[in-house]
Amino acid sequence: MAGFVRELERRGGPALRLEQRAAGGVGCVVWDAALVLAKFLETGACPLARRHVLELGAGTGAVGIMAATLGANVTVTDLEELQELLMVNIENNKHLVTGAVRAKVLKWGEDVTEFQPPPDYILMADCIYYEESLEPLLKTLKDLTGPDTCVLCCYEQRTMGKNPEIERKYFELLQRDFELEKIPLDKHDEEYRSEDIHIVNIHRKQTVG
Repeated sequence: MAGFVRELERRGGPALRLEQRAAGGVGCVVWDAALVLAKFLETGACPLARRHVLELGAGTGAVGIMAATLGANVTVTDLEELQELLMVNIENNKHLVTGAVRAKVLKWGEDVTEFQPPPDYILMADCIYYEESLEPLLKTLKDLTGPDTCVLCCYEQRTMGKNPEIERKYFELLQRDFELEKIPLDKHDEEYRSEDIHIVNIHRKQTVG
């Protein structure tokens, strides 16, 4: 099915061109949280050149492809049905990539051996929306992270329905194994920021042994 293209401006050159799918599930559109996280990467707060980066629930691939334009070696992951869209967007933007980017299937909660050793960064934008996906997502995060992995989780705070409850549960479960630090709004991109979109920096708790 034909998509429509969303352009995402970059500070250092031509915009990313991201094809979206007008029909289908949640992975098919560039969500606001993805834009905020992609533009945060451009601020240079996290050095990405030659770093190994994995994006979870990549959808259109906006965040991971932006990381690849900043010199990172990126694997964007999502379900099988989104691989075609990821491939299209990688192809459309490959001339802007200064690192490397590839797409792979990763289903949360399943074996992650092929994604080892642990990446330097894991990127997640708006991955908290289904209660039944929380446990598999947390298992995947635990399986993928090493002591030095930095997880950047960007999400839009939603007040409707079960969203606040799902969010609360996610962070409660996350804090069993991870340390969380909210990145202040004034560190976000000055244009691509919003009071209700948060970026959290997440690290494995250091085990004292």
